[in-house]
Amino acid sequence: MKRRTFNKSVVALSAAGWSGSARAQASSFPALVSLVVPFAAGGGADQLAREFANAAQPLLPGTTLVVDNKPGANGAIANRYVARQKPDGSTLLLGTSSTHALGPLLNHTDVDPVADFSPATLLAETSTAWAVLSSSPWHSLGDAIAWARKSPMTYGTFGVGSSAHLYGLVLANATGAKLEHVPYKGSSQAITDLLAGNVDSVLLTTSALDAMTRAGKIRLLAVSGEQRSRLLPDVPTFKEQGVPLLEFNGWFGVFGPKGVPTPLLDRLAAIAKTLGENGEFTTRLVAQGYDWVGSTPSAFNQELARTMEIYRKIIATTPPGELTR
Repeated sequence: MKRRTFNKSVVALSAAGWSGSARAQASSFPALVSLVVPFAAGGGADQLAREFANAAQPLLPGTTLVVDNKPGANGAIANRYVARQKPDGSTLLLGTSSTHALGPLLNHTDVDPVADFSPATLLAETSTAWAVLSSSPWHSLGDAIAWARKSPMTYGTFGVGSSAHLYGLVLANATGAKLEHVPYKGSSQAITDLLAGNVDSVLLTTSALDAMTRAGKIRLLAVSGEQRSRLLPDVPTFKEQGVPLLEFNGWFGVFGPKGVPTPLLDRLAAIAKTLGENGEFTTRLVAQGYDWVGSTPSAFNQELARTMEIYRKIIATTPPGELTR
């Protein structure tokens, strides 16, 4: 984004009241802030984290915001690390609907996704798509399902117990397709194996798939959500093609350890809101597959609760053990 655009945002934020000395002191971040990402570099979550960090940096004078990748265990490693840090704003977490809502419901650990974190802002939402190689024999969702009913198809995701893994199980149960899960530590690894022909398909966020789709190397068969993705308006939803229960999308948001002062959480939300009012920034994010939100902490907390309830209902109808392998 151009420097002058950021400067306007800084002025706007100051006009909103952040320039007051007492309030500024209460909402001051440490000199170095780590934004922990629960996936390997190169995937959709990492991509969004770096976009946010770069855009937010000019709005945090005196603070350096860095991205710290801690992949593994579908977010459990990153969650545990952040939950144990001091709640002074020096360590934040890029939580996702997969790592922060679904994962803890499936794998009970010593970290509670609600009790051990302070939600700051819901940054963005994104659709999930089922993708195959452009050279594959499957040109539509119907083609792939018909094939998979007769012969097993493998699908890669960004982890065991991830939201993409859940999508695959819902898809298989709704259609009778024989889908075999292949988990990875991040979207980029799954895409690499798809391109190499090591897996038949992948279920990943549209943001992670966008570059290879535009390059003509992969084909998207369907996307999640009630409506088509703004990024991929020509790709029909699962629902349009007769497959129900995949109308929910994934999200990305910022959390801190439990006890982060309210002024710091509010400041992060204000920054996210300001970025959402920047047309250049949001247009670039839409082009990458993200619908920017920039919510308040309370609204994010409500979305977390809503998402966990959706996942609980699906898990209740899923055969035992299916989401742990």
